[in-house]
Amino acid sequence: MAHIPSAIPSSSIPSSARTARWRCFFMAAAALQLSACGGGDEAAIQTAVGGAAPGLAVAANCDTQVNDTQEKLLACVTLPGVRAHQAALAEIAQANGGTRLAGSAGFDASVAYARQVLTDAGYRVSVQPFAFSASRTLGSILLEPGQAAAEPIAHQVVDYSGSGDVTAPVTRPSDPDGCAASDFAGFVRGHIALIRRGGCDLPDKLSHAVAAGASGVVIYSQDEGDLTATLTSEAPQDIPVVMVGKAVGEQLAQRTLTGVQLHLRTETERSLQTAYNVLAESTGGDPQHVTMLGAHLDSVRAGAGLNDNGSGAAAVLETARQMARVQPVNQLRFALWGAEEQGLLGSTYYVKKLDTAQRAKIALYLNFDMIGSPNHVFFVYGGDGSAGSQAISSPARSAGIVATLGDFYTRRQLPFKRLDSGSRSDHKPFADVGIAFGGIFTGAEGIKTAQEAQTWGGTAGQAYDPCYHRACDNMANNNDAALQTNAHAVASSALFFAMNRLPG
Repeated sequence: MAHIPSAIPSSSIPSSARTARWRCFFMAAAALQLSACGGGDEAAIQTAVGGAAPGLAVAANCDTQVNDTQEKLLACVTLPGVRAHQAALAEIAQANGGTRLAGSAGFDASVAYARQVLTDAGYRVSVQPFAFSASRTLGSILLEPGQAAAEPIAHQVVDYSGSGDVTAPVTRPSDPDGCAASDFAGFVRGHIALIRRGGCDLPDKLSHAVAAGASGVVIYSQDEGDLTATLTSEAPQDIPVVMVGKAVGEQLAQRTLTGVQLHLRTETERSLQTAYNVLAESTGGDPQHVTMLGAHLDSVRAGAGLNDNGSGAAAVLETARQMARVQPVNQLRFALWGAEEQGLLGSTYYVKKLDTAQRAKIALYLNFDMIGSPNHVFFVYGGDGSAGSQAISSPARSAGIVATLGDFYTRRQLPFKRLDSGSRSDHKPFADVGIAFGGIFTGAEGIKTAQEAQTWGGTAGQAYDPCYHRACDNMANNNDAALQTNAHAVASSALFFAMNRLPG
């Protein structure tokens, strides 16, 4: 049996995070001091988030009262409380090579931290191990051949790249992003594809390039940030894939007009490793009607992942902590997923291990992934199909979830936008077996439009999260107002569906 981390190893997390069950963090980024690790100073909070919800006052006894009304619960789920969990995850990453990648010591310590938080709150907690295929780079070369003492081109091998050694002309798709199969019309088989990052999922670009006969792929950045990109564990073909900077990529793109060749070699390997899901159930509530909330706990290799997805994980942890004394009508189940970044592996494993009867008991699933993006939009998605969703599940019941999430913003006179649910996060395995779902999102590598900037503020023409899958996804990479608002959305929906059932 795989070893399950039962406590945070002293070598994995700093001593400051082990000194007390709940200690108070001074948040430099938020300029807030927790006064009771879950309460907080109301004036400071309102300053940070642009005002509290109408009629909301911070409760004096968050660690002892039963937060069984919206007013009491939302007064106790605060920005400092959520940021405290993010700070713990940041410390864990810092102590473990700057990452919380599934399979790493940083991820194992994150699992131990989440397990302890939920156990201390009084839930029935279990840790579910699963094996997955991890990627490692052994070596790589990218250079322009045919020149004396050719200088290597700075690059980064993409996680889950295949191995290969190819020298070939470089061809770019008709649309630089390469998001449609038609962009590769006329592509010469055996050439190396040069594709710009962004516009769609990287696996989609690779799939189109491989179908067109590319022998290798070079991705170039949209900006001058650090080079990071990742495929999932089901990469489409065993071909070399690397990423280069914006200036290099744009220069290569110009030179494809007159002809340019590259020598591209990658040597990679995959090995089985173990990751974990953290699951917590309320001791009360009808186990035949389970309300389930989830967020992925892992980061990419490049950084600590404090928005993706320390934001969602922290909000779920703090919601669970503040609801621990509530007696729900429906049983509550919280999940922190492992290896989402490798292809939704933890949530997929969990759903596949459920038998038909167990699946039938899950009334709905709520997903929270990236809820504090710095250049945010308030997106709402679900399985009702009304936004052209790729993942459609129990449309009538999912419509009730979407309506409830949307009503949260409407009651606060905050605009929100319906989003295609897609298949990029942990709701997808639940949708695949017919479980009603919904979720909120503040954007990743997508570009904010001028209309969105007019509605939500921020900067048009820039990514919702410029640090998406990069080392700069740290404590500063969260919008406090968005994070506070969406932490309340998490808590509000959790309480509502703990006490109410979807029709049907």
